[in-house]
Amino acid sequence: MDRMFGLGRKGYHAIERSTTDRSTVAALRSDDHIVDEKLRLQLESYSETDREYWSFNGKAVREHVHAYFQYPAMMVPQMQGELIRAVLKTVPSIRNVFDPFVGSGTVMTEAMLQGLDFTGQDINPLAVLISRAKAGPFYVRAVVDQTEELLHAIKNDRNVQLEAEFAGRDKWFRRDVAIELSRIRRAIRRQRTSCSRRFLWVALAETVRLTSNSRTSTFKLHVRPAEEIASRNTSPVQVFEEVVSKNIESLRSHHGVLKQRELLNRGNYRGSVKIHLGNSANWCPYGNDGYDLLVTSPPYGDNGTTVPYGQHSFLPLQWIDPEDIGTNADAGWLSTTHEIDARSLGGSKVRALEDTAHLLEISESYRRVVDALKYEPRDRLMRVAAFCRDLDRSMDPVLSVLRPNAYMLWTIGNRRVGGQLIPIDEILTELLCSRGATFVTKIQRTIPANSKRMAGKNGIASTMGAEAVLVMRKGKVW
Repeated sequence: MDRMFGLGRKGYHAIERSTTDRSTVAALRSDDHIVDEKLRLQLESYSETDREYWSFNGKAVREHVHAYFQYPAMMVPQMQGELIRAVLKTVPSIRNVFDPFVGSGTVMTEAMLQGLDFTGQDINPLAVLISRAKAGPFYVRAVVDQTEELLHAIKNDRNVQLEAEFAGRDKWFRRDVAIELSRIRRAIRRQRTSCSRRFLWVALAETVRLTSNSRTSTFKLHVRPAEEIASRNTSPVQVFEEVVSKNIESLRSHHGVLKQRELLNRGNYRGSVKIHLGNSANWCPYGNDGYDLLVTSPPYGDNGTTVPYGQHSFLPLQWIDPEDIGTNADAGWLSTTHEIDARSLGGSKVRALEDTAHLLEISESYRRVVDALKYEPRDRLMRVAAFCRDLDRSMDPVLSVLRPNAYMLWTIGNRRVGGQLIPIDEILTELLCSRGATFVTKIQRTIPANSKRMAGKNGIASTMGAEAVLVMRKGKVW
């Protein structure tokens, strides 16, 4: 909004230092609230004739590059795209989007379709790989030609040497499966460009997911019964060929849309896309004068009791060269099956209650949760406290990279722990408002059963059937 009203950061600071022009300050504040109201009305107008508009029931289709990989709990692309368009209608000066929990790149892809610059970050190396592969470049003809050569090389490889070495390998992969995965890995490593390898690594990751001995009905690593493993008729090479073929068609259709919208320059996206591997509770990448818009969906609780993204990613990552993910992707991320989840929000419960003592004053909703859970098994309260502590810690790094008055769209789900609803949407609102943010509106949506790939329930908490989109505006220092 700085640019919308013709004022840059220096202009705001000049007014901030002024001791006489109080009417100008009041006018700017009034303008802020006018735009807030316009955005609220714009977003609410969608559901005036259809109360379930934001549920996107029957319209949640994962098309184009959204279909590359079955990542857990993916957001509805059409919903995120509509949210971005709604904000652009109200604030057309927006040029760049930031997502500190980028996941498989849903927001990134939708931002690119709007011609926006994008920066994302995630703590999961597999999420970073998938997002970078989806960001292009989009050389369809080259990918087709290289894939034909690659498949030929794989089918002519008679080497039985295994290319992955990690604890539990023989538990999770039959030897014949591991041999074929090794042949695929060798062929991918011979590809000359990192962008080609990333596209193929994603296809290999999906192949690993489908051919390992872990059940696909759950995100957690859960080995199949021995008799089922022995009787499975599965060929990674055949699965890989099918996945690559499907992904090429997804790439082709996505390329067509970008080209039609004049968003490509010789196969490269015209805007800027940057994806970082890192913990947003510690640091967020800063871009130019700050990001214009935040669109994100953080985890809805600690990974151990909601969605174990790290466990889900552990086996695929064992077969992928970390050098093609990022310079800071090393073996430490895969030291155990739980390491990635342990680094995520709420992954460590150490000093969780002590570290959230200050939240009892900042967030009335958090205080009520603590009171409600204090008679439950202690582990439940510790998990909630650890997650809220790390969510709170991410607020300052996230807000620090947004420009003054930047809008924020947070898609949040409220889970239950011990039968107690954990109002993450209210807690997050209070955490943001305590740092000067302004609440604009909240969109409630039900989650159609087939729109978001989530587990039905787990041993501690039932997963949610509804989400909320918090629309907030970052405050500015006066």
